[in-house]
Amino acid sequence: MPDSNLVFRRQFLMTPDTCASLGHWQQTHVGHYHLYAHPDIQLSSVRSADANVTVTLVGYIIDPNCPEKSNTGVLNTIADFTDSVEWISHYLCSVSGRFVLVISTPNETLLFHDPCGFRTVYYTKYQGKIFIGSQPLIFKQVLPLEDGERLSSYIGSSYVKTQIEHWIPSGCSLFEEVYHLVPNHYLRLSTLEQIRYWPRWVFPQKPVSEVVAEASDLLRRLMLAANNRFKLALPLTAGWDSRTILSASKSIANEMYFFTLQYRDLHPQSNDIKISAKLLHSLGLGHNVIDCGKAAPEAFREMYQRNAMPTHMDDWGQMAYAMVDAYPQDRVCVKGNCSEIARCFYYKDGTHPPITSPDQIIALVNGWHTIPFIREQISTWYDQASEVAAEANMDILDLFYWEHRMGSWQAQGQLEWDIVQEAFTPFNHRGLLELMLSTPAKLRSAPDYPLYQMMLKVLWPEVLRQPVNPMTAKKRLTKLLRDITAPVSGSGRGAILGRRGFSRVVARQGNPFEES
Repeated sequence: MPDSNLVFRRQFLMTPDTCASLGHWQQTHVGHYHLYAHPDIQLSSVRSADANVTVTLVGYIIDPNCPEKSNTGVLNTIADFTDSVEWISHYLCSVSGRFVLVISTPNETLLFHDPCGFRTVYYTKYQGKIFIGSQPLIFKQVLPLEDGERLSSYIGSSYVKTQIEHWIPSGCSLFEEVYHLVPNHYLRLSTLEQIRYWPRWVFPQKPVSEVVAEASDLLRRLMLAANNRFKLALPLTAGWDSRTILSASKSIANEMYFFTLQYRDLHPQSNDIKISAKLLHSLGLGHNVIDCGKAAPEAFREMYQRNAMPTHMDDWGQMAYAMVDAYPQDRVCVKGNCSEIARCFYYKDGTHPPITSPDQIIALVNGWHTIPFIREQISTWYDQASEVAAEANMDILDLFYWEHRMGSWQAQGQLEWDIVQEAFTPFNHRGLLELMLSTPAKLRSAPDYPLYQMMLKVLWPEVLRQPVNPMTAKKRLTKLLRDITAPVSGSGRGAILGRRGFSRVVARQGNPFEES
């Protein structure tokens, strides 16, 4: 494909003024705004029966309860209830996809997005006018966007220099006057207020057998619904999340394209590649390896870095370059992310430590404590989220993982890779995550993840023919050193850990598809 088509690929811009440079993009009117959408992203719009309300979708939305519904069909359902934000909020707990939903009435415009905010929304105000877009740099098409202290301090920080997958919290950006819509919130344009609409109820504990049956069936239906819309590709690793998605794809596996990226220090005998190949072969399915070792040319690097701020050209960008030609462009990539929300990412043994201050949250990411705007953003989020989590009986580390690590780290990854693939993340579904979170943490934690094992056995037991994330010699050594050097505070691992204790939990780099 021509390089010009990769610039801002699958992105969007809402502006009160016209934008000549994006005149070749798809266009529609949303109230007083011009909405521009790249040719390779889906854009849908309907009006209510009385024509007073416009419901517009950038991206795609999937309802597993009505898999035959198209984007327009889902929008027509929403248009019937646009007088009730509560109903819309409730309905969005039952759908998945990667979307921005814009509801415009004569008096107000509201923006929602998918559960983890993978279709990112940024906004700013300039000379009294409001602008909304997929990421900050796209605003330069219609207004000046000046680099400030925040950008320079971040780019020059030791955190960025030492962390290959550096990221910032949700809610903010690297530009002082540009803001980011946090997952589980909607944006009211009249006031530029972000309003939380989830969680709004207490998570009940459910019988494990009930959760296994319901979650397995829902995940299977999500895959079937996605397969009704798209040709699918699944990046398989040795981890739990892609294995679970594979198990939910039993009836459609013969239609899917399976691949594994060979990136960083991976080689043909690495578990992610070796186990994936053996498993797929035993199931009678093909396996493809995409080698990410070839250096990207300067023209690609420049284009990639134009598309977002910040970018990770020397890591994610290298993988993206490998996929430009090797990844089948007619397929939507099924990603295993979000599942870690239910897999106790920050407390692997299932014992949630007491969290009493934002400093403990900041310490989860090694280096964040050195950057003032990050400390401020997390402190603001913690003051509100700690009460919400307590009222919902939800562990705040799970909510942090959802709204920040997924809503920013993973959302940024999907944004950067929009130049080579559209993504579908089945676990990006509030109802599914609520189900899984309604079981005891011990069933969702390392080393055995019993809930996942039970789901795999229900969905497709043969996918367990190969081990899941077997312990390598390197992992055994890392675990031994971690246990030896772990700080002791209080009476056990459930006690509050110091900064070093939290930082070491996430010192390793994440997998761009899932986290083991």
